[in-house]
Amino acid sequence: ETERSQVVNLYACTKTTVVIKGKINAITLFSCKSCSLLVDSVVSSISVTSSPGFAVQVTGSAPTFQLDSTDGGTIFLSRDSLATEITTAKCSNINVNLPVEGEEEGVFEEAPMPEMMLTKVVNGKLVTSIVEHAG
Repeated sequence: ETERSQVVNLYACTKTTVVIKGKINAITLFSCKSCSLLVDSVVSSISVTSSPGFAVQVTGSAPTFQLDSTDGGTIFLSRDSLATEITTAKCSNINVNLPVEGEEEGVFEEAPMPEMMLTKVVNGKLVTSIVEHAG
């Protein structure tokens, strides 16, 4: 059980599953390999850095995810966390699982995070968009 003011830092964990019950201020995973995190709710953010093969499931709410230098991650969002903002830097193979509207709890649809961006100079400013593949 946790309190709103607490912060959890996980460092260099391997093949570990951590369950955090209650509402917590923030969570950081750093240099963890093949780790899973199940959390009720987060007040500020969940940060994942240099942690390949991670999985995070939020059963309540989490306003922000920050992903940096990590590959092969999966995020499961609850209906209460659909307003989550996800910031990524130097990441690949990240999938977000969204609850399917009208289905029972625990039914998700997987969506990949974009990895390829296109930047152009438009009127003297850089304009970046996501590269979409058709077909």
